[in-house]
Amino acid sequence: MLNEQKEMQATREKFQHLKNKKILVYGTGLTAKRLIRSLSGFQIHGIVDRVHFGGEVEGIPIVLWDEIGTVKIDTVIIASAPYNYRVIYERIINKCILYNITIYGANGQDLKEYFGWNCFGVDAGRYFRKNEHELKQLVSQYDAVSFDLFDTLIMRKTLEPADVFDIVEDRIEKKGIAINHFKIIRREAELESNGENIYKIYEILGKHTGLTKEQEQIVLETELECEKNVLMPRRKMIEILEYAKELGKKVSIISNMYLPEDILDNMLKEMHISGYDKIYVSCDYGVSKEGGLFEVYLQDRKNMNCLHIGDNFTADVQAPLRYGIDSYGIKSALDMVKISNFANILPWADTCNEKNLLGLAAAELFNDPFALYHTGGVVHIDSFEKAGKIFAAPLAVIYILELISYLKKNPMYQKVIFGARDEAVFLKLYNKLREKSERNRDLPEALYLLVSRKLCIRASMKTEDDIYRLKIHADLERPESALIDIMGMSEDKVTSYNKESCADIMDYYIAYKDRILKKSKIVRERYIEYLKECRLYLDQKYLFCDFISQGTVQYSLNRIFSQPMDGFFLCKYIGQNPFPIHSESIYTDPWQGGSILFEKHCFLETIFSSADPSVEDIDEGGMPVFSKEIRTEEEINHMCKEQQGIEMYFWDYYENLWVEGAEIKKKIPEALVYMCDEVEYTGECKDVRKMKLYNDLTNDYREILKE
Repeated sequence: MLNEQKEMQATREKFQHLKNKKILVYGTGLTAKRLIRSLSGFQIHGIVDRVHFGGEVEGIPIVLWDEIGTVKIDTVIIASAPYNYRVIYERIINKCILYNITIYGANGQDLKEYFGWNCFGVDAGRYFRKNEHELKQLVSQYDAVSFDLFDTLIMRKTLEPADVFDIVEDRIEKKGIAINHFKIIRREAELESNGENIYKIYEILGKHTGLTKEQEQIVLETELECEKNVLMPRRKMIEILEYAKELGKKVSIISNMYLPEDILDNMLKEMHISGYDKIYVSCDYGVSKEGGLFEVYLQDRKNMNCLHIGDNFTADVQAPLRYGIDSYGIKSALDMVKISNFANILPWADTCNEKNLLGLAAAELFNDPFALYHTGGVVHIDSFEKAGKIFAAPLAVIYILELISYLKKNPMYQKVIFGARDEAVFLKLYNKLREKSERNRDLPEALYLLVSRKLCIRASMKTEDDIYRLKIHADLERPESALIDIMGMSEDKVTSYNKESCADIMDYYIAYKDRILKKSKIVRERYIEYLKECRLYLDQKYLFCDFISQGTVQYSLNRIFSQPMDGFFLCKYIGQNPFPIHSESIYTDPWQGGSILFEKHCFLETIFSSADPSVEDIDEGGMPVFSKEIRTEEEINHMCKEQQGIEMYFWDYYENLWVEGAEIKKKIPEALVYMCDEVEYTGECKDVRKMKLYNDLTNDYREILKE
């Protein structure tokens, strides 16, 4: 007893400097209990643990690690044996850096000082040398090859396995069954089942929640449905499995899992995965890999030279070795993110929607466990479809979901107008969403309107004050270009600007006032006829959707319409002289700098643009006149592939991963866009950095990425 008191006093002295800090204890074992007792009177906010999601230890509640972004925490103390410090530290370091949280071991050691920030160096360096050819050579040397299942042969599109339970809670609520904190209850029921199958888990869950047997069955079936919807094959590993089978190896699957063999077998068949002889599942045999499942497996593989392949270091690399089975470790998609240059994005994800947004991106980037081979951790983008999914699709998700939310709160609009050319993808997503979802059918009808800065400026000149806008967009080296290129005047009817005769550019333009206003009136009248053809009326209330803009088009349209439009922007650039328009914007970029989106808008425009060239005028017959197409057919095809990627990602996320009501921080899509300059472009994307964007208003080319 005396020794215990001395130890407690020593612990208090080690952490005395944290007496007034908010503390999280990481761990729920004996070390954690002793630490909590020793720090009685300290501000211990809660306990976090990788295994337990709910309950309490020594009267302190267990909280979800995801929640620390919403609560100010100063310090995490890792309450475990020192040899576990590093693995836990690696697990939490990025989020702790983001929120400026110090990390200590239970021994009082400052682990940030001890491990530093880049704690993945040696492990990552080894992993960057692993490749498919190496594994195939290894497989050829064995009689029998076994594979782990989850995160090895198949993977979830969620960031972490338990994120599926957030989706289940949302889906059962829509079926009339509300179970608050379902993730916590479901996880605790799983732990209480002590390794038994999902039916036993739900028997326990039913007792804890008071569900009827019928409700219990509905929730169970919903979980299985959600699980199937978020699963996908790890294609490269399926190729390795098929390769082993072609060589005549005995191929098995060995999994620590609560889903029995028959359920897993059906899931694999639905993903067209076959070629294995048998599945060994822990819940069917009553033992885990670490506790004897490999021994069961060896009974069927007597006198065979065996190799096991999997992602979990303890269960798939260390455990087989104890039974004389050689092992080969690969990394899950999440663990690959952590050793890549995308790792800095992970800490921003707190809510299930944010994690699933990143999970889907990670599933695309790291479906191949060898995607980081010889990369030094720098992600490679080798297809335009992938570029669309990673850099643009998350923006499309947040834009459309925010737009729908805005429209439901503001039901006064007759129509939603998506402007050419950057809104074509959003129109397609909006219309399909409105058509497919019963609860969205009351949203206003949408249409695609041919607009451009050039056309709208040309059509909206009514007064001398309007002419000032020509000066804003003029080429100061050649001011006459605004009259020729923006207003469409014949070059032979425009005299060159002469500083001696016109001291001010505005004086030069005012000299053309009558011709400018006459030309504008003609274009405006033609454009109004086009608007009527689109069933748009000047006195009705519309919402104009724009991409990344200062508001030039919306302002110009409002000079034509008698009822001003409201605007809804993805990103609004607010210059020194902002347009007097009413608009909502998800991101804003003040003239001195703000959102990264404006900096990357040239890159994004090459993805979101239409396959048609820009409209610049309306002819006498009321038909649009398009600019000459300066993009190559190949560039347009590349853009179409990117847009296919956007649509694939959007619908996968919306239908299978999105949880209604949960937040998506704007930072995450923005952070993914930022990474467009931080990757290597290979394969069909190898020439992306050479691409330029043509600005049809100023007639110049702009680089879309840093060289």
